Amino acid sequence: MRLTRYQRRHLDAMVCLRGKAPGVWSIATYRPLSWLPILAICGVSVCFCLFVDPYWGMFLVGMTVGAALRIFANARFSAMAWPVTEAVTDWDKVDALRRSDEGGPPALGAAGPAPGSSPRVTS
Repeated sequence: MRLTRYQRRHLDAMVCLRGKAPGVWSIATYRPLSWLPILAICGVSVCFCLFVDPYWGMFLVGMTVGAALRIFANARFSAMAWPVTEAVTDWDKVDALRRSDEGGPPALGAAGPAPGSSPRVTS
């Protein structure tokens, strides 16, 4: 089975967190480079606030802070659910998927049926 880049990163993160009790900070900062766009937008927002229009600048700063808070909320929920996720995960299958990533068709989640759709049954 060929995994998508997102699926590969997700499995790598799961293996990295295996056997630990991850906290909100460790989950939110697992990939620190993913914070660069938010930091860049925040920097532009502050410059906009200082040099162009303070009202629009503060609006942009508020939007950026809201996005960061949402990321931390998702990390908090992931940390709370991690013990259950770890308990029900078949780690042998995770390892097998990571090893067999060299060839084959993409994983079903990448190009599978749309969510909520059901197979058509004809009689």
